[in-house]
Amino acid sequence: MAVRDYDFAKAFNDSVAIILGRRPNVILVTSNNGKTYYDSKYSCRPLGLFLGRPLKQLLPDVSNYPAGFLRGLFSADGSAGVWVWNNRLVTRATLGNSDLELLTAVRSILRTPFQINSNIYLARRKGASWKNGHRTVILRKDAYQLWIQRLQEVRRFAQVIGFQIQRKQDRLERALRLVDRLGGVKAASRWRSLCLGRQGSEKAHFVE
Repeated sequence: MAVRDYDFAKAFNDSVAIILGRRPNVILVTSNNGKTYYDSKYSCRPLGLFLGRPLKQLLPDVSNYPAGFLRGLFSADGSAGVWVWNNRLVTRATLGNSDLELLTAVRSILRTPFQINSNIYLARRKGASWKNGHRTVILRKDAYQLWIQRLQEVRRFAQVIGFQIQRKQDRLERALRLVDRLGGVKAASRWRSLCLGRQGSEKAHFVE
């Protein structure tokens, strides 16, 4: 697995080592088109066959470790969104994927046993295109997003599931603490001050 986030690569690397009962492999650092990637590689045919099964066959095993399953998904394909809207600080945990069956299963797991409600939206239709640097990206499948957006449910998500990538978790927890302490309006003002202090003139709108 090659990813651009070292925290996620290390978490994956350490977890696979524990599952296989091995010492963690060395994470390889590679570069492609000026971008740095962190590569974790293991060779285990039984594990590969297990993970290659259809989702319906994996769900009984997922039910034994629901928080870990969700944490891995949100860390890999999710984001911690924090921004100012109508002069209030808003938080949201988002998971994006083209597999609607997977997102539907995630919504069900969030609801039971965690009592976290979420909604699924069509984010972009198949065939949509946009620029990514010098390349044009064209979607081959519809892209969906799952949103957790009610404050009490975002708070519960942060407490019982969260992100393995620490900077995402820290951002979400920092915003929630501000809202709890100051309320949405004053928290928005404080968040703007914090973000402007770090980012210069960049807007106080972060999704990572």
